[in-house]
Amino acid sequence: MANNERIPNKFVLSFGGKELNIITGIPYQISNEKLCIDDCGESHGSCPRLATQHPPEHEHYFRQVFVIKGTSRSGRYKILVNGNYMDSWGGNVVDTKLYLSSFDNLPENPVYSRQIWSFHFATDFKNKEFQLQNEQNNYFLDTFGRGESSQISFWSTCQTPENENYSRQLWKFTPAFDYKLNAVVDNFKYTISSDMEKQKIKKTLHEDILDNLYSSAELIPTFDFPEELTNTYTFSFNESLEFISETKLITVIPFTSIEKEFNFKYSFEANEPITTEKKESYSIAKKVKVPPNSCIKAIDYVDFMKNIEIPFEATAEITAIVDRYKNNGTIIKNAKVDSDAIKLFLKENNFQGEIIGSEKNSVLVKVQGTFRGSYVLRTYRKLEDIVKVPEFRK
Repeated sequence: MANNERIPNKFVLSFGGKELNIITGIPYQISNEKLCIDDCGESHGSCPRLATQHPPEHEHYFRQVFVIKGTSRSGRYKILVNGNYMDSWGGNVVDTKLYLSSFDNLPENPVYSRQIWSFHFATDFKNKEFQLQNEQNNYFLDTFGRGESSQISFWSTCQTPENENYSRQLWKFTPAFDYKLNAVVDNFKYTISSDMEKQKIKKTLHEDILDNLYSSAELIPTFDFPEELTNTYTFSFNESLEFISETKLITVIPFTSIEKEFNFKYSFEANEPITTEKKESYSIAKKVKVPPNSCIKAIDYVDFMKNIEIPFEATAEITAIVDRYKNNGTIIKNAKVDSDAIKLFLKENNFQGEIIGSEKNSVLVKVQGTFRGSYVLRTYRKLEDIVKVPEFRK
């Protein structure tokens, strides 16, 4: 993988192949008992230490921001901070220290295994606390209970929950990023029943009398009457989409052939309707032939759907924007993430919809809801003969 390529966003797998709730290629703070691993502003050959967790606005925040990078072997990973890799430095005795290396060792390098880590968990993996084992020495990262400013060491065995020193090996991965989820909802399928046609009403817009009674020539006037009418469209979803920052809906309005796009800068809570009112202009343009010695009434109508309520099923394509990393450890701000990261974000937001597919930078989910609306279906003109023979004029 070239240095300028993005680290793929994949679910991290445990030593036993279990899919964990952390992702490669996006940043985390790694902590034990609320103390974070901190590179102390140093680089190659230095030993990171434990430090108080910094917030994003802190000047030394990025000294505590790590990223996980996959290798060619399933369940084996590299972990780096500011372009430097966590490295056992060849130590294979208890209390050997953790180091940082500026070299990204390749598989053919005899010291490659010093930078390879596996993730273990003894209890609930959902809390993102893991034991980290180094492949070179098979030891586990351990604080030895020394507290703030101390170096991080290795212990030869994997402590179990019953052991009093178990917590010394628990490393919590806290997301060091904010993400923004967006959704484009289309492919609407409406469940339309026959009685819905009864909610269609007809309104009269204009009436015009075209008087050609006293002329022997044909009259051909052209009419173009614009009319501004208000259409109301309401959407609600059975599944909560309150974690979505921006939602775009693309749908053909029921009982019409008109496709419309709706953009919402706020979230949909479950079963909470959001209404859009649109004032739209309609025009009836038509030439009317009025024969000699006749009079015609021209009536403009609008067919209007009033208070319709229709269930629907649709497909939502969800994307996410977050800071992600290149292979060389540099950050790409506000970049689209890969589908595994989106799946994790959906899981963490308790999304209840069905995932039906994924692409490189998006996840497809099935959503259901209800459309409600009062809107124009069509405008049209009808002509009626009034008088064909003129009355005698004194």
